Amino acid sequence: MEDNAYLKDKLFTEDQVKLIFAKELAKAKIYDPSGTAQRTSRTFTGQYSQEQLYNFLKSPTANEKNLRDASVYMYHVNTRYHRLLHYYAGIPTYSYVATPLMFDSSKVKKESFRKQYIKVMSKLELMNIKEETRNQILVALREGVFYGVRWSDSSSAFIQKLNPDICQITSISDGVFLFSVDMSNIDEERLPCYPPQFEEMFREYQKTGVKWQPVDPDISVCIKADRSVVEYSIPPFAGTLPELYVINDAQALQEAATELDNYKLLVGEMDVDDEGIPKMTFDQMLEYYEQIAGNIGDRVGLAISPFKLSAIDFSKSAAADAIDATARAVNNFWSACGTSAVLHGAENKTAGGLKLAIKQDETLVFGLIDQCERQLNRWLKTSMGGSIKFKVTFLKTTVFNLEDMISKYKESLNYGIGKLYYMAALNIPQYDIEGLTFIENDVLQIDELLKPLKTSSTQSADDNKSGRPPEDETDLDESGESTRDNDTNANR
Repeated sequence: MEDNAYLKDKLFTEDQVKLIFAKELAKAKIYDPSGTAQRTSRTFTGQYSQEQLYNFLKSPTANEKNLRDASVYMYHVNTRYHRLLHYYAGIPTYSYVATPLMFDSSKVKKESFRKQYIKVMSKLELMNIKEETRNQILVALREGVFYGVRWSDSSSAFIQKLNPDICQITSISDGVFLFSVDMSNIDEERLPCYPPQFEEMFREYQKTGVKWQPVDPDISVCIKADRSVVEYSIPPFAGTLPELYVINDAQALQEAATELDNYKLLVGEMDVDDEGIPKMTFDQMLEYYEQIAGNIGDRVGLAISPFKLSAIDFSKSAAADAIDATARAVNNFWSACGTSAVLHGAENKTAGGLKLAIKQDETLVFGLIDQCERQLNRWLKTSMGGSIKFKVTFLKTTVFNLEDMISKYKESLNYGIGKLYYMAALNIPQYDIEGLTFIENDVLQIDELLKPLKTSSTQSADDNKSGRPPEDETDLDESGESTRDNDTNANR
């Protein structure tokens, strides 16, 4: 291509190179409905049996792809597994703060620092970090590892997910996983669907015959669910997949038991003489049988017997046992996942116990957040020019602890620290702070239009609540929670 030739010869200016890069980015197609191109997203095998899954788990390292495919399959077809993975990926708020790295104020000029700060924050804003990070963690939980490559220019940026079947972790640099791609599994016609560096990797593969080509560290992104093992990548919840079949089997038994419980059998008495010979002919008996059969429902059976007419009810214990089996199977699944069943519709126990269970779930996700943070900071350190470097810090805020964390950040403001952390916890992007305050104070002059908020200095004594502060839910026993729920102490 002519543009690529110019690019290789470096005849264009920096702005023109960016323009070409943007054009290549725009041409990257995921699917062409005209049929001239094939889908490049990975496919996975159909349903696995429970026995197959148990066999995979007996030798997980030899069945890495099978376990990954089974996890992807269950993610798409099983609502419980889908909900489990989205629960963990949705725990963090993904709020972050950018600060200078190894900052020395005596060596920095304010104006140059401001220019570099705006440059870095503009790039971070384009990267849509919250959405991209959440997606990386979701994929890592579903497939065991996330392999991706960065696309970016002066006006856009995103991370493209790669097929894990053609990727392999090959090294660690600066605490970050680097990987290689099997170029023999990439069609040359599909190279425009990948960053420009892949064309060079493909040429190197054709030249040397070495199919595993390392991805440029400046564009590679690799997040692993289990960082302690490098040689292979297995979905962290793969061990729970057979439990989903147990639930399905229990539900099938429950439905069968319920169906059986609603079924009745009517047995008609057929008169016989002392020698056991029927007192009516077969045609007469058939006529009466057809009359009765025409007036009963679908769930009622009819039989003719030389015994007394009676209605037989099947025992309801089978249905009750089946319901208990389903409940046990569901609870066993959530127990195997290591997350509280209360969070997914099970019977509630105590709020204190639930809070402690959530804290365990948060620690699992924070480990993945730390990996994403390290990946991002390595990219900022190596890819952003200038002598002043910045780093990103993800707040340890979640959808569960957000209220408490906001209170802590607000309290720290009394000591004159943490303003950026407080605003980030309030979901105010750092990049927007300067523009937001300019609009509020200089353009709209909100301070002059609105009355001040009520605070302890503007409230009267009657407005203030008195009495002992309520106990935290984690410190209450069951009777204490019952008292709070029923408001028993309201008039004391």
